[in-house]
Amino acid sequence: MSGRGRKAALPPAGYRRPPVLDADGLVARPISGAGVALGVWDFRASPGPEDFRRQLVAALAAQGAGWDSADTWRTMVRTLRLFLKDAATAEPPITSAAQISVDWWKQWTGDVHTRRVLAAVVRRAPDVPESTRMFLQTPRRRPPARRGRRRKKAHTQEELRTIRDAAAATVRGARLRIAENTAVLERWREGLIASDHPEWAVGELLDVLARSGDLPRYEQSKDRSLTKHVERTLGFEGNAASLTRLFPTLDEAGAAAALLICHEAWNLSVLKAMDVPAWWPNADRDDPAIHQVDTDKGRRGWRRYASNTLVDVGEGSSGRALRHVLELTAQARATLDLLGRPSNRLLVAHRGLGGGEALRDFANGNLLSDAIRRWQQRAREDGVPLPQRVNAQALRHSAQTHHGQARNNTRDTHDRDYQLRDEQVRDSSRDGVELGLEQAVRSARQTVAMRLVDRSPDGANPDAEQVAAATGVDVEVARRIVAGKLRTPVASCADFTHSDHAPAGAPCSVSFLLCFACRNAVATGRDLPRIAYLHQALESLRSAVTGAVWTVDWAAHHARVGDFLTIHTPADSRPELAAAVSERDRDLIDRMLERRLDS
Repeated sequence: MSGRGRKAALPPAGYRRPPVLDADGLVARPISGAGVALGVWDFRASPGPEDFRRQLVAALAAQGAGWDSADTWRTMVRTLRLFLKDAATAEPPITSAAQISVDWWKQWTGDVHTRRVLAAVVRRAPDVPESTRMFLQTPRRRPPARRGRRRKKAHTQEELRTIRDAAAATVRGARLRIAENTAVLERWREGLIASDHPEWAVGELLDVLARSGDLPRYEQSKDRSLTKHVERTLGFEGNAASLTRLFPTLDEAGAAAALLICHEAWNLSVLKAMDVPAWWPNADRDDPAIHQVDTDKGRRGWRRYASNTLVDVGEGSSGRALRHVLELTAQARATLDLLGRPSNRLLVAHRGLGGGEALRDFANGNLLSDAIRRWQQRAREDGVPLPQRVNAQALRHSAQTHHGQARNNTRDTHDRDYQLRDEQVRDSSRDGVELGLEQAVRSARQTVAMRLVDRSPDGANPDAEQVAAATGVDVEVARRIVAGKLRTPVASCADFTHSDHAPAGAPCSVSFLLCFACRNAVATGRDLPRIAYLHQALESLRSAVTGAVWTVDWAAHHARVGDFLTIHTPADSRPELAAAVSERDRDLIDRMLERRLDS
């Protein structure tokens, strides 16, 4: 159904989706699920027997049936071409899928991850030996050396701010240049410039540039140079500078990409596919304060589509950055519409070459990554103190690390792939982690302080020497514990007058439930049945009182008893322990819970 409730138009009767492979089986023409062509990939010039190439190209087409990215196809095609080249030069040459042995595959892939990704394609070839097919189907982890290099180091906050400010300055300068020339063009089109005014010729040339993406040239010259009229009118400023009076250059598009990544931590693939906002939450399209941007991150599968809200609260905000980028690229999109190549892509630039085809977006290929590299090189030449590694991946990692929250991914991915891998985060977190572990250990000791001496090595009840050695109490006290002369309803008390819960020297008068949180409490194996029954009784009590009463009066005790049993007994033994409690001990525990034993 369409958005308005009408039935979507069906394809003509007898329609069949065009085949991916040409008749000779050596040229792939994939189409995405949305009907977008993903390129033409020709293997007719690759080395090796035709049948061998045809098998692998068919395997590539089968494996790529669900790919929606031209970049994915480009990477896999490049790797398959390298595979065919290396197979042809091997000794002896690999001329059929039947010759792809496990040993040769291991030698060819080495520790290069991109080559091992090709395994999913190669194993589809029908003649691959079964042993090789099974090996290729087995998931492989990256080699230890590669995993060791995966730890990352983010730019510092100062470095990231320097990059962001430099990118913003580049975008600002380009936007002002385009705005100035666009103002001349609009005045010329409205007839506000007299024909004898110097700006009239400039406006005329800008109109040509806006409609064609190029300027008048000498068609007969070998280099199709700009006409003398263009050079005189525009001040002999050079081919590229003249062509980009209305359009951003590649460097400036790279700066725009870097700026948005610094603000929003978007992947390069997300930026390449990003369209201009289609609606605005504040319903003010002409002067929006809030931009709603749709994102498409193909690697997330069914969760690939999302949106980000960018709020314009002045210079330095993400919404203002997006607004500047929109203004920077608006005329480029308008010209593409006039050329019959409409594009809603956010990032569009002119390559500074002759011909309207030099005006393009960044939907395919690695041109946007190259644009960022070119921008940072140009910025350094202009004296901007940029740090090393100014690329999309490093910028995204840095923005994720310093933002402190997951951006365009899950919290688990944010913690695992960004926070835990970053050297600065790990170093700065070390003291906090150590303090947290120390506090956790201290809390655990305070929570369950009662000790257990269960059995002697021969399985008998522990003797006094064993109790003394395990708990550090005096041997005479240990003898009294073993003899049962210091027993409480839950354990034995090694020092009645120095309780953790009473003033020093004063007799202990707190509930016996607090024995589990006292260092003087010592339990032996004979106490475990009563403790198991106590835990069951607390569980029953939980359903008999209100939530508020349980939280205030019983929850902490229940947690300590449960922790004690978890530490010292397996779960499947507790019902048997509780069943072994005597009737006298059962009555003792019941009276304790009824507070009839409290002092």
